[in-house]
Amino acid sequence: MRPERIAVVTGASQGLGLAVVRGLLGEGYRVALTGRSAERLRTARQDLPEGARVLVIQADVAEEAEVLRTFDQVQEAFGTPDLVVNNAGQAWLGEISSTSLEDWNRCLAVHATGTFLMCREAIRRWTEPSKAGCLINVASVSARTGAPLAAAYCAAKAAVLGLTRSLAREVANRGIRVNAVCPGAMDTPMFHEGTLKPLIERFGRDRETMLRSTLAQIPMRRLLDPGEVADLVVWLASDSARGITGQSFNVDGGLDMR
Repeated sequence: MRPERIAVVTGASQGLGLAVVRGLLGEGYRVALTGRSAERLRTARQDLPEGARVLVIQADVAEEAEVLRTFDQVQEAFGTPDLVVNNAGQAWLGEISSTSLEDWNRCLAVHATGTFLMCREAIRRWTEPSKAGCLINVASVSARTGAPLAAAYCAAKAAVLGLTRSLAREVANRGIRVNAVCPGAMDTPMFHEGTLKPLIERFGRDRETMLRSTLAQIPMRRLLDPGEVADLVVWLASDSARGITGQSFNVDGGLDMR
């Protein structure tokens, strides 16, 4: 019987991150959930099965000390993780001419620097062949297509893709796999509050009109359920994907076809 596996999921208090946690628990993982909001983390824990083997950690992945503390807490509670899913992020909209350096740096810190710190610390701890772990980085289809009013966000997510490919080449001979997923628009709080709401305010349209305009750009004409993307993440972490590394996978309703 395979030993119980251990996962760390960042940005796990809602949306895609929480869907990934549910999927991993269904596969028998013990899961550490991280996020910046203690309140949202408490709500997420209450929504999970009562007997679930989970650890809740409030942390900002853009802060090195908090990343180190996260891994120390996981080690103490569960042991060395087998899987790290880097999902922490935030929506950002704004014209480049009005984007401050502070805004730019914060966007890159959360998405690119946070992913780098989590990956680096995991790889540092996977020193034994028996702990040849798996890294899955959540990028975005916008990293491939670009998007108006989202220069900082697209640049940060493109950095995640470059990091994924580079690390995959660096650590493949140690048995460590590194892949990325690139979601499109999902039916999550981040989309509705962080993307759709600012667009409504900017263009002065009602919610239904703005949503129809967004869906018109997607061949499948719908938002993704976060569980659809989580299913891919869980599969990439499985032995069925043991020969896959350095890849990035679109889950975007056909927005970016290659």
